[in-house]
Amino acid sequence: MKRASLSTTAALAALLLAACVSGQRDKQIATEYFDLGNAYLDLGQYDRAIAEFQSALRLDPGYVKASYNLALTYVKARRTDDAIAILKRLLQSDASNTQVLSALGWAYHAAGKDTEALAQYDAVVRLSPADLNALYNSGIILWKLKRPQDALDRLSILLDKSPDDADGLYAAGSILLSLDKPADSGDMLARYLAKKPDDVDAWFMVAAGAEQQKKYTRALEAYDKAASLDTTHGDAWFGEARLLLTVIQDPQRGLDALQKALDAGYKDQKGIEALLASPILLDRDKVEAALNDKGLLPAAGGGTLPPTGSETTVPSSPGAPSAPGPGAPSSAPPQSPPPALK
Repeated sequence: MKRASLSTTAALAALLLAACVSGQRDKQIATEYFDLGNAYLDLGQYDRAIAEFQSALRLDPGYVKASYNLALTYVKARRTDDAIAILKRLLQSDASNTQVLSALGWAYHAAGKDTEALAQYDAVVRLSPADLNALYNSGIILWKLKRPQDALDRLSILLDKSPDDADGLYAAGSILLSLDKPADSGDMLARYLAKKPDDVDAWFMVAAGAEQQKKYTRALEAYDKAASLDTTHGDAWFGEARLLLTVIQDPQRGLDALQKALDAGYKDQKGIEALLASPILLDRDKVEAALNDKGLLPAAGGGTLPPTGSETTVPSSPGAPSAPGPGAPSSAPPQSPPPALK
């Protein structure tokens, strides 16, 4: 009896040891699948990354990092419902995990559910007030939700904590311009351009803000900088042409810039009509001829039309162009995605 008991005990021990070894082997193989998934994720091969993360989870269902990275990959593969389901499940066991909360906010945003996304980022900010990523992303969402002042307040907190945050500076400068605060916008964008001097859109916004302040020389310099960085930027060339053909009064340069704008594909009728409505437009015949060559002259026979839509007030003094400069970008900058786990 005693011998049989010892034999049974030895058999059970052997089985347990085999199971332990097998479990360890499964975890090692799961880690290899996880590493492959990360490699494919870095390469943008999302379907293959998903397959590798799923293989890791089949071997090790409790592999939290694999679940998290699978959720991020689902977002990138536009499978946001699958991502949200995983992240909600992860939060059930760790409701205060700010990394998972941020990822869920990003997934909701990608799914077009910005109210739900904002709730996640707000939760992160409450738990971790210095979380720069959550401050930035919640600011961008508030802007998209047409709450620019709230967005600016959130970005101001970010910039108090990290004054040189380039994304925060750009977004804050954009919002300030949309709130008709061109001087403050210019200061913010100048700080941004000190870090990112080759950003064409930022120079274009600087030009717009300077033009609103009637700082036409500064506006011309900024338009010229934007156009030199991107010679196909028709809006920048047209802004330069408008100033040169009106308040700055350099018609040859203005006509050259106008031609470059048209060659770059500029065809905004409101901008063209406003330029033609200016009482101080130089070389009107040549301007109309250039527009006519591209089929962009507003009225048949070479006539001009007043601006349509909101009426543009023609200045009594030649101290300002008839067309206002462009405003801030119509859409908010993109959110900052959460990093994958390694």
